Amino acid sequence: MSASTPRAVAEDAEAAPRLPAGDGERISGYGVMGLSFASGDYLVLRCMTAASFGAGYRALWHRSPEGDWTVYSTADPEHSCERYIGAACSHPSVRADIDLEWLDDVTFHVRVGDTLEWTVALGRSVVTRMMTTMGRAMPVAMWTNSAVLALLGPMAGLMLGVGKVRLAREMPNRQRFTAAPVRIWAIRDSRATFAGRDLGTPLPLRAQARIGGFWLPQHGIFMYGFGQFDAFDPARHVSAAERQRELLESAA
Repeated sequence: MSASTPRAVAEDAEAAPRLPAGDGERISGYGVMGLSFASGDYLVLRCMTAASFGAGYRALWHRSPEGDWTVYSTADPEHSCERYIGAACSHPSVRADIDLEWLDDVTFHVRVGDTLEWTVALGRSVVTRMMTTMGRAMPVAMWTNSAVLALLGPMAGLMLGVGKVRLAREMPNRQRFTAAPVRIWAIRDSRATFAGRDLGTPLPLRAQARIGGFWLPQHGIFMYGFGQFDAFDPARHVSAAERQRELLESAA
């Protein structure tokens, strides 16, 4: 198995979790930056193998055709993606087992309890190879420099043909972020069923989705990389635990 295959990169991240240096909150790992389907559903996968605020975790973000976000996670909201995106969610997060199995070097299957079955096949293009080469050569200081990322994001969106890309903005819970997709692959095919519904073939949304200042790609991208965020400040940022209580109360 080549050390450059997505499977090898993911398995290395699982075997040797590591975080970049920094003063704020940090996460690292791999996953699907986003993929939309003919049904209007949108899926995001985060396999965070390391986090500065707790253990690694896995999370599945689901956006319904109506635009409602729900997070399925192996960890509680304060130690998962709701720490940053909970304010944008319409429903309480769901604790769930998230299993990922590699079928070969470029294909994997995800199962989220009895809710989701998702198969993803990856591929490379001249553009993804070039951007991965550039991303691996960039030092952490450049990946966390907002001015550099302000230029890199739009350039990546144009070259990849995925719509708007912003690698430094503000999350729904008001923390500023920088995102570093160091290695990327294109998603060349995917099939999924959600709550018993076949989501159809991958297809861009009529209007590009975003969550806070993070625009989600119109065509599927798989990545390995890291993110940095402001350290949580209760005076400025939305508490994931409090947001979860609000959503549970409104759902009762």
